[in-house]
Amino acid sequence: MQSNRVWIAVLLFAIFSLSYPVKAQENKAPEDPASQRAEELLKKLTLDEKLQFILSKYPSNANPGGGVGYIEGVTRLHIPDVNISDSATGSGSATQLSTTFPATIALAASWDRKLSYDYGKEVAIQLRAQGFAMGLGGAANLTREPRGGRSFEYLGEDPILAGELLAQRTQGTQSQKVMASIKHFAGNEQETNRMGGNSQIDERTLRELYLLPFDIAVEQGHPASVMCSYNRLNGDYACENAELLTNILKTQWHYPGQVQSDWGATHSTSKAINAGLDEEEGSDAGPAFFARNPVLYALANHDITMARIDDMVRRKLYAMISSGVMDDPPHGGEKIDFDAARNFAQSVEEQSIVLLKNDNQQLPLPTAKLKRIAVIGSHADAAVMSGGGSGDTIHPVTGSFPGCEGLEFVDHNGCGWWRSPWLKIPVPLMNAIREVTPASEVEFSGVRDEQVPFRAYSPGEIAAAAALACKSDVAIVVVAQPAGEDFGDLKTLRLQNPSNQDELVDAVAAANPHTIVVIESGNPVLMPWKDKVAAIIEAWYPGEAGGRALASVLFGKVNPSGKLPFTFPARNEDTPTWGDSGVISKDPIYSEKLNSGYRWYDAKKIAPLFEFGYGLSYTHFRYSDLTVKRGADHIIQVSFSIKNDGAQAGAEVAQVYLGIDAAGEPPLRLGGWSKIRLEPGEVQQVNISLSPKAQSIWDTSANDWRVIPDSLVYVGASSRDIRLEESAPRPAAKAKKAA
Repeated sequence: MQSNRVWIAVLLFAIFSLSYPVKAQENKAPEDPASQRAEELLKKLTLDEKLQFILSKYPSNANPGGGVGYIEGVTRLHIPDVNISDSATGSGSATQLSTTFPATIALAASWDRKLSYDYGKEVAIQLRAQGFAMGLGGAANLTREPRGGRSFEYLGEDPILAGELLAQRTQGTQSQKVMASIKHFAGNEQETNRMGGNSQIDERTLRELYLLPFDIAVEQGHPASVMCSYNRLNGDYACENAELLTNILKTQWHYPGQVQSDWGATHSTSKAINAGLDEEEGSDAGPAFFARNPVLYALANHDITMARIDDMVRRKLYAMISSGVMDDPPHGGEKIDFDAARNFAQSVEEQSIVLLKNDNQQLPLPTAKLKRIAVIGSHADAAVMSGGGSGDTIHPVTGSFPGCEGLEFVDHNGCGWWRSPWLKIPVPLMNAIREVTPASEVEFSGVRDEQVPFRAYSPGEIAAAAALACKSDVAIVVVAQPAGEDFGDLKTLRLQNPSNQDELVDAVAAANPHTIVVIESGNPVLMPWKDKVAAIIEAWYPGEAGGRALASVLFGKVNPSGKLPFTFPARNEDTPTWGDSGVISKDPIYSEKLNSGYRWYDAKKIAPLFEFGYGLSYTHFRYSDLTVKRGADHIIQVSFSIKNDGAQAGAEVAQVYLGIDAAGEPPLRLGGWSKIRLEPGEVQQVNISLSPKAQSIWDTSANDWRVIPDSLVYVGASSRDIRLEESAPRPAAKAKKAA
């Protein structure tokens, strides 16, 4: 009987609510025009119309544009529909052709804020042309676990680097009137047990590392939406974590936009709504918690309030208005200039490639002196590697190899929803080299079987590659490390899939001392052959113009300027998450605290293979004349000069690190950086401002940031190549008030 009375109340409440607009709860006066418009629209909506805005429908029925989610608008109020697409490295439409740009980790390796803005803009141009009003492309989880399956989607291991680049990408996306969503909030640093694992992070570590990129991106980028993650954070699922969503994001950070779930990341109706989740992303796999009936039941049972429903809808309307989607929604069907997009993709890759080794100036290659060039391995005659899952373009304009035969991950065999691990490209590396040096004979050796694209090299194929290298002037060996969402994390940082790529490099290097290794990966890799080869290039997942971009760097048309956004360890056992056995915990305890990434190697005095911020150039830069001043509001002004004292024009990423004198702090942490371009002989003064937050620790007793006045300022070309240092001046004492 009690159950019947509840449902009668739900029915009466629903009938009344669907017939008349529900008055919005009186609240604080709106502070800007977008808030005012959202408030006025909210007052005109019926309850049934409001409920349309809190549940995204999986578009399997109507399938608008091949996206992943769909919010139905309200025609009578001129509120448009919202179609949603994944967009990490380009539009994720399942039915419309899209450009595949270099992976986001490549963008991080550029250390270029303007490039990150342009990246977000170019992806959004295609999203909008395809009819999408929201792109899910902004990810800022840190590379705590170097084996993480989605590291290629993220922006490295430092919170300031990740946060500032994400803010710029967000601004670029929203400049095209496409709503940007930043993700995955928070503590989602691994794929192992990602749907239910409990990330256990102490408050100070959480604030100084794993929330800081989102803090920066919210403050500087003003994203329309923040997506909460699958995992639990300190006990509660992220999408029903009131401390995370309401206390921190909405209250302390004053975030006015919406919080949306990841697909399948909502676990309740009342708890999630009361915690601060504004929109569930629905799925055909099961019932939706934010569907009409469970929400009406929660309202009738007083488990949630109408004021909270209004707040959820108000935030959605605000996001649509402030991003420009409300007044100028995308309609789709527009022509895309794929040639222009490919040229941009090439420029991104050219600025992201990291030169890791260059013995005896092996690079750049001299076009006039090379009669025979060997290109070996990793389908370099046809394709490049791309990342798996939602970070991939599902329908690349250039096509892809079918299937994942031969691919092995920890928790998954086969391809699943990763449709294009090997991205076909119009000008693969072998052909791009032929374009640059037409007089040379360029020959490929390696697996050509597209039906089993990940199979191991046979002994005969390795012998044939070595024989080709022996009779060539130079041998370029391409190796690849695939990784992806929902496949689990890598077992090891050794090259896998196929697992005998190290043997291939060894054989080629033994046959030719002029061996160059090109790595396509989204993770750091181990290099047992490092001392046997002449040069090493990290190309990341280079996108559909990767062939020409690599050729431009190899032959000196472009001077490499990328710097590592995460540390390359010398051994698996050196990494902060390896532990005793290398098993990735299903419920990770962040026991290393603030010593993650390069901070771990510095604190433990472990020599990495290549450190954070590292990257060589074809020229050389000299640093001098450091001055450090503390201005108003604790801002530190760092000035120094850089001279290009080499023979080629080039770009340098000058990095400023701080040594904070506080318990628990690592020896160094990044405070700021600047990427500058210099002609041979040119000198430029570099000015970098360090914000108070960059100099602060999280004070758990005060629940706030606290500036540490005593710090050392280090300037260098990487975290371990420090060229200049000086103490930061203490703040001036405040004058006493007159009696």
